[in-house]
Amino acid sequence: MRFFFFLLLTISLLSSIAQPFLPYHFFSFEKTLILSKQLNNQRSAVIFSVPIETGEFDRRGEYEKMIHQAHEAFITMGIDAVVYLNNLNLVSGSRSLNSYLDILQKREIRNVIFLTKKETGYEILIAPFSDSNKFIKEGSDVFYLENQDLNALLLKLGKEVRRAELEKTNFLIPENPYLLEGISIVENRLLKNYPGILRRSKLAVERYTYLDSTNVEDVGVLERIRKRNEELKKQNQKLEAIMNALYPYEWEMINAMSDDDLKRNRYQFVLRCVSGSAKSVRQMLDYEVLPTETDFISVLPVMPDQKRVKILPKEAIVHKFFIRQNISKNVHAGEWDADVSWQEALHNMIGNLFQELNVGN
Repeated sequence: MRFFFFLLLTISLLSSIAQPFLPYHFFSFEKTLILSKQLNNQRSAVIFSVPIETGEFDRRGEYEKMIHQAHEAFITMGIDAVVYLNNLNLVSGSRSLNSYLDILQKREIRNVIFLTKKETGYEILIAPFSDSNKFIKEGSDVFYLENQDLNALLLKLGKEVRRAELEKTNFLIPENPYLLEGISIVENRLLKNYPGILRRSKLAVERYTYLDSTNVEDVGVLERIRKRNEELKKQNQKLEAIMNALYPYEWEMINAMSDDDLKRNRYQFVLRCVSGSAKSVRQMLDYEVLPTETDFISVLPVMPDQKRVKILPKEAIVHKFFIRQNISKNVHAGEWDADVSWQEALHNMIGNLFQELNVGN
């Protein structure tokens, strides 16, 4: 009966993946044509976004031509764009976001460039990097341009760089864009199993974190935050409903917290999710990725004791749940059972855990 309801619940909660939001959608800034005076003598990171291609699977759109065209222009302008990040990787989960931020800080990034391809054209934002998960300081002045054509946009940017007469010291700029993705979030070891001690341990389940509207005065931004938080509230309700219906052991919903707070509250295991292209999610969780692979095979549970497979392209946008052991920092991720919605991915994980630990036997 539990798993009959489980299947009905999963089917009823399936939803399509929307195009990922960008960090600057949720804070206010002033659009200007003023460039940072340090743009040509400091390192920059480029965060790029392209529309999601929909079809049998939602997948990351083609981006290579765009970033190569932009990088050639940046070299001419003296902009040292040392790293390129796909926005999908930055919204894949709080732990992966922190990992990327740590890398940007270690590489002494001082400027951030948002390059976005939209249905109607292109836009570019350039500002000093704030060292925070918002990337740009709230209320700051941001260089902004938009145009239907990428080449026209880059030509206009080049004119503004020349007009600003910036001091140029960036002479050793890499010839090709360096794409940073698939950064591992496994602090110790990936274990493709689920520990039996879960039968006696309370599992902490992290809620989706609400956006903070503190000190935000822009009415439009506040409305976007309100709508996003309403979506997150519904997701948390769905998450709680699935866990109530399906997870066989003790568990508790919690807000995301530090390792010290997890230990203080005696949470030994915590359930988390990571999202992104199938290739990058496998890399983030230390699953093997072979250069020749174009697809990955997800192993899905068929209750009570059968399995089936689902083939997903490496660029398909997927979600994967895993359990982190907070003392050893090991990741228990079981079989590769990622899926195209987080609800299906959670279904797969609990079902595979159910079979592995012989629940009810």
